[in-house]
Amino acid sequence: MKKRAGFLLSALLALVALAALIISPVPAAEAARGGIELCLKTIVPSLFPFMVLGTMITELGITQRVSRILSPVTKRLFGVSGACCTPFLLGLCGGYPLGSVSAAQLYKNGNISKQEAERLLGFCDNTGPAFIIGVAGGAVFQSAAVGLFLYGAHIFSAVLTGMLLSWRRGSYGDAPVPELKSQSLPSAFSGSVRRCVSTCAAVCGFVVFFSVVIGLLTAHGTLPALVGRLSYSFGLELHFVQSLVIGLLELGGGISSMAGLSASAASLALCSFILAFGGLSVHAQAFSVIAEGGLSSARHLFGKLLHGGLSALVTLIAYPLFF
Repeated sequence: MKKRAGFLLSALLALVALAALIISPVPAAEAARGGIELCLKTIVPSLFPFMVLGTMITELGITQRVSRILSPVTKRLFGVSGACCTPFLLGLCGGYPLGSVSAAQLYKNGNISKQEAERLLGFCDNTGPAFIIGVAGGAVFQSAAVGLFLYGAHIFSAVLTGMLLSWRRGSYGDAPVPELKSQSLPSAFSGSVRRCVSTCAAVCGFVVFFSVVIGLLTAHGTLPALVGRLSYSFGLELHFVQSLVIGLLELGGGISSMAGLSASAASLALCSFILAFGGLSVHAQAFSVIAEGGLSSARHLFGKLLHGGLSALVTLIAYPLFF
């Protein structure tokens, strides 16, 4: 019965989306064009180099060596084996969706248990420094210092999230950090570029799709009505609420839509929440990887909500200390 209901709901949503595209082809095309422009001008330049370098670091065996050093800290803080340090470091350095990809790969290779992988999914998938410092800080708030502040809050709240997810759940086995055979620099570089082209294309595909969703919701008046209602109900600025709603759907669009807002405590807290939560677009990217390994996506969703709330709170508390 549940499967049938899920199928009917999915079919209904697909038909509604198709009807919206048929009724409003011009706004959909404009939104797709805007999504592609966002990918080419912002997302690809900020993410692709870090994706390649992050993958190269793994292929060269650097993250495994660092993880071996930090594994005692990982076990104590997060209650997981030393092998889990690698996805966490990759997520913080390379951004979405490297953390979830790495965690799923470790589980697939038998390096960590299913329970460890699902716990790890709650805090290893994060926004990378290129996007936070370059886009959120430099492009949106016109300050690299703001970007560094946001990245620091992002890291600190990710650690807090991992600690809270491990609270009273016990520790898993002492699985060692896997010894992956390191490749030569030319081999690691060429393989990383090929792999990251595919990953970056998938990321851009999700960005364009959700840009079209946002464009259609705007064209049919749904998004403006929702933003207006929330703004009136909670007494918040329209621009602020619009960025929040868009950010819940798509990370890049939500952060970019914050351009023009001042770097106030409230604005930076909102930015921190969007960066940590990731939006449905990021979750869709992660779910496509998680589902392949038979892992539960609920832990990922709960972890990102928790990370988002903690990141906003940390930003509000730390703001007076830096600005």
